[in-house]
Amino acid sequence: MRKTFVILTFIFSLAIAARAQADWVGVYEFAEDGGKTAGGSAIFISHQIEIRKTDDGYLATITSNGYQTSRDVVASVKANGAKVEFYFESFGENNSLETYAEGDLLLALERKTVKNKTEILTYWSKFKPVITANEANGKVYFKKIEVKSNQTEN
Repeated sequence: MRKTFVILTFIFSLAIAARAQADWVGVYEFAEDGGKTAGGSAIFISHQIEIRKTDDGYLATITSNGYQTSRDVVASVKANGAKVEFYFESFGENNSLETYAEGDLLLALERKTVKNKTEILTYWSKFKPVITANEANGKVYFKKIEVKSNQTEN
């Protein structure tokens, strides 16, 4: 009887973890505006996290593009309650100057409800924003965006 209870509890825990990861599937964006350089060029960096389900679990592509920035990494995704963590797996095709080791914690996102509104808080680790003023942990940076389908209805 006890053994059955332990097995059922384990299966239930796995189902909850899988559901927690599935809730995060989608695209998240964060834009940094650093003003202008002395020469008048805009200092703007766009960050995007795309979380998707694969045959092997959940993966994310994390990209950053803009002023002197080109990051492109693939990360494994691990959900832990209301938090999701991104661990470095490999570099994408358009990465420059970044160095991460396999398994490095890049960053984490956490859903938190404040005044009946769900916010996504960011906790930076090895992956950091370009503008140092945005490095504070536990603040809202990324927002989930709606991706429009390119398919047309008949």
